[in-house]
Amino acid sequence: MVAKLKDIRIDKIGQGRSGEVFREFVDGRQLAVKVFSGADDLTDTVNYLFTGAPNSYGWNNNAVKSAHYRREILASLLLYWFGSKVKIAQSYGTGWNESKNAYELQTEFISGRPVKLHQPFSAKTDWELKDLTRMVMKPLQKKLNESGFEGLVWQAGKGNPIALNNFLLDENNTWVWIDAESGVPALFPLNPFSLLGYYLLKSAKYRRPLFDDVDIGKLKNYVATERTALEDVLGKEQYVILLGQIEKLRWHQKEWKSLSRVKKSIYYQLKKGLISQEKADYYLQHQFEWVAKELLRFIKRGLIKVFYKLPAKLIRFIINVKYREILRNSFCFLFNAEYRKKSVDDLLKQRISDWEKRGQLRKVSADYLRKQADEELTSPYLADFIILIGLKPLMNVVELFVLPALFAAGLISESVLLAGVAFGGIIYRTIYTLGRMIYEQFALPREHRYPRWIALFVGMIPTFGNLAYPTQMVYTASTKSLELGEFLMYDIAARIGAKIPVWGGKDTRTEHFFNHMPDIIIRNRKALKLRKISRMRKKQGRSGAYQ
Repeated sequence: MVAKLKDIRIDKIGQGRSGEVFREFVDGRQLAVKVFSGADDLTDTVNYLFTGAPNSYGWNNNAVKSAHYRREILASLLLYWFGSKVKIAQSYGTGWNESKNAYELQTEFISGRPVKLHQPFSAKTDWELKDLTRMVMKPLQKKLNESGFEGLVWQAGKGNPIALNNFLLDENNTWVWIDAESGVPALFPLNPFSLLGYYLLKSAKYRRPLFDDVDIGKLKNYVATERTALEDVLGKEQYVILLGQIEKLRWHQKEWKSLSRVKKSIYYQLKKGLISQEKADYYLQHQFEWVAKELLRFIKRGLIKVFYKLPAKLIRFIINVKYREILRNSFCFLFNAEYRKKSVDDLLKQRISDWEKRGQLRKVSADYLRKQADEELTSPYLADFIILIGLKPLMNVVELFVLPALFAAGLISESVLLAGVAFGGIIYRTIYTLGRMIYEQFALPREHRYPRWIALFVGMIPTFGNLAYPTQMVYTASTKSLELGEFLMYDIAARIGAKIPVWGGKDTRTEHFFNHMPDIIIRNRKALKLRKISRMRKKQGRSGAYQ
C-alpha cells in the first residue's frame, strides 16, 4: 500500500461499472486511484443476483489484493509478450477509502488518450483502431487464455465492446491497459458466439459466473514451461519475484472465491456498516434466516421501485416537460429565418467544440470547420437539418403523449398508434422533405431548386434518418463545404453508438463501429466523383483527337 503522506484529490478522471477513478498526488507522485464505489443500481443488482453481493472489489480485501497481484504479474508477462508495445498501468498498492467507504487500488497515472474517432482530418490517426483491436486486443486475449488469466479476457475485449476504452495510447505510442478489473460477471457479451463458445464453458469449469478468474495451476505450468524465455527477458531475479507474486495471488484469490453466496452477502453488509458484528455472527449460524430476510428485502425494494419510484419519476418527467417552449421553438424553426440561422450556427459550433474538448479534433481542424460553418449558414440543407432536429422534441411529445391519448379516447386505432410510435421519425422526416420538394417544384424557378432525393431516402432509414441532410450535403457539396457535411455525418453516427444501452458509450468499440458507417456513403460518393472525372478526361481526350 502507498503511504499517503500528502493526499490531494485533484479531480475525477473516470467512471466505470466497477468504480470511480481520481487523480491524486501522493508524496510527490501522481497516481490514478481507482475507488470501487459509485456503481449504479443496475450493476449492483446484476452482481447481487449472480454473486450474492455487489462488486467484491469494494468490500473484500482479498478481492482487491488479487487485483493488485494480477497487475504485478501481468506487468512482467506483457513485457514478455509484447515488448514495449503494450503495458499495464502499474499497481502500487491497495487501501480503504474512508470517505467513499470502499477499497481502492492505487495505480500509475497514465498521460494518454483513447483511440481517435474517424473524421475528415483523421488520416494520420486512422491506424489506431485497427492496431489496438487486431494487433493488441486479439493476441492479448489469446495469451491471457493460454497463461491461465481466463477471466481477464473480458477486460481485454472478448465479445465486450466497452473494453476498448480500457486502453490508452501514451506519448511513446505504447498501448497502456489502464482498467483490468471487471464491474459485472462476464455473462453479457455482445457477441453470442463468445458467450456460448467461451464464457459459459469457463463458468461451468469454475462452477460460478466468470469474474476475473485466474487458473493458478495453468498459470504456474505456463510460467514453468516458458522459464528460459522469461528469464532472458525479465532476468532470473525478476522471475523469482514473479513466482512469489503468483503464490500471493493464489492465496488471496482462494480466500475470495471460496466464500459462498450467503457469506458474501453477510460480509458485504458487515463491511459497509449495515449490520453489526453480533448480527453477522448470528446470521452466519442461521443462514436460512438471512436468505429469507434478503429475499423479502429484495422483493420489497423491487415493489417500491416498480409501483412508486418509477411512476413518480414518470410523473415528474411529464410535469417538467416545457410544452410551451417546445411549441414556441418548433414554430420559430419553421417560420423564423433568423432564429433558424442562429440555431444552425449554435448547433454546428457546439458539435465542433464537443469533439475538440474530447481531443478528437485538433484546433486547426476545428477552426477550419467553424470557418466552413460560417460560410454555409445560408445553406438550405443546413436549414432543413436544423428544422428536423428542432422538430424532434415536438415529435417525441406527439409519439409519447398525444398518440396514446388519442388512442385512449378511441379516436385512433391500435394499428395507427403502433405505426405512429414505431415510425414517427420516418413519417415526419418524409412529410417534411416531400413538402419542401413539392413547394420548390411549383413555387421556385429552376435555378433556386435544390435536389433532395438522397435526403428523402436516407430519412426513411430507422435510427439513421438524422443523417439525411448531411448526406445530401456530401453528395451535392462544393469542395469548400465537403468536410463540414462529412463531419456532421461522422458526428451523428458516433452519437448513435455512444447512446446504445449496455454496450455503447464514448470511446467504446460500439461508438467506433457506428462512427465508421458513413464511410459507406462517403467513399461511394468519392468513387462516383472519380469515375465522373475519368469520363470527362476521356471525353476531352477524344475531342482533342478530332481537332
